[in-house]
Amino acid sequence: MSIRRHNHHRHGSPGTVTDPVCGLQISKYATTVRREAGGTTYHFCSAPCACAFDAEPARYIASIR
Repeated sequence: MSIRRHNHHRHGSPGTVTDPVCGLQISKYATTVRREAGGTTYHFCSAPCACAFDAEPARYIASIR
């Protein structure tokens, strides 16, 4: 049995999401700061990141896609 290694991208765990403002990997179950935009829930590591998102949501949503 062969094991292939690929380091060109990182796999997050199923319960991990990326804060769209700072890029920090966080548990979507442990975050308390969330926002809804365009039918999608975004999770944040802190209130300051959520406030930055609130000020310019289109900027951060565009950077994710």
